[in-house]
Amino acid sequence: MTGETGKSGGTGGTGVMLLPVPPVLPVCLLLFVAPLAAQDAPSALARAETAYWKLMSLRAEFEQTIVNPMLGAPETTRGTLYLVPPSRFAMKFSEPAGDRIVADGDWLWAYTPSTVPGQVIRQPVPQAGAATPNLFAQFVDRPLERYDATYAGADTVAGDAVDLVTLVPKVEGLPFRRVTIAVSRETGLLRRLAIVEDSGQRRTLVLASLAPNAAVPLGEVRFEVPRGVKVVTP
Repeated sequence: MTGETGKSGGTGGTGVMLLPVPPVLPVCLLLFVAPLAAQDAPSALARAETAYWKLMSLRAEFEQTIVNPMLGAPETTRGTLYLVPPSRFAMKFSEPAGDRIVADGDWLWAYTPSTVPGQVIRQPVPQAGAATPNLFAQFVDRPLERYDATYAGADTVAGDAVDLVTLVPKVEGLPFRRVTIAVSRETGLLRRLAIVEDSGQRRTLVLASLAPNAAVPLGEVRFEVPRGVKVVTP
């Protein structure tokens, strides 16, 4: 590992998969379609993919619950998610306050002063494919090429009718076994992601107050290294 200490930092202005870092993680956007039941995985995924590629930006509130069978009680975190396709994504935590995950287009920054103060982990990340930290693109960009998909039924999330699709990676090397996504029948937006990681840990991300094409301040999808914080690049 290499380390450096910065007074300020981050990379210049460009900027749920799952790299082995805290909550990360990434949904779709502004396409309104008739609320007809998809009834099959390809139809639901096509709606989600079309909606995603029409998205200019997205802001949403999130609640993330992590259940680790080795640690007992579930851990719940909350905050605001920002997405500026194709390569900028961020999760800004209000609980625990100060934690951030930022993909700025070149680097993925994991800053969790609630657990590891004085350090930020920086990793280069691909901008597409199943390893992207963009949670939306990760699961709805050409999904049938990269996952075995199964229709898992209908549900509602915060009153929004959704279709459930379970995705299992076709390739090895990803840090999750499967994910079940909830695709809004009305908008094509992802409303919930339920991820089973290789370790057996379960991560559920629920999105609320979705604001497609909302203004996203550049500072939310960039990371400036706080004074005295060590940058660690694995």
